[in-house]
Amino acid sequence: MTEVYNIRIGDLIWNELDGANIIGLVYKMTPKYVYYAVCARNKGDKDGNHYITKDHKVKKDRLYEAIRTNHVGISYAQGTNRRRKIKDNTEGG
Repeated sequence: MTEVYNIRIGDLIWNELDGANIIGLVYKMTPKYVYYAVCARNKGDKDGNHYITKDHKVKKDRLYEAIRTNHVGISYAQGTNRRRKIKDNTEGG
């Protein structure tokens, strides 16, 4: 399990599915949701078009759990210094 820190605007989230790269940039946050823009390309289309979309949202708890279980990777903008560590819900704390 990966340590998870609070998410901020500018953080980069990604997922690799069967050779297709999907990258999201966090651009807005509310108390319950994280909004992100996506840049993706078709599987096996190495020199092809990329697709950019926005207005995707996900609940923070669901995103933290996906990061914790390594289903989604994250790159914290400006590092993890001065960020609060998010506790696991299964730890009982």
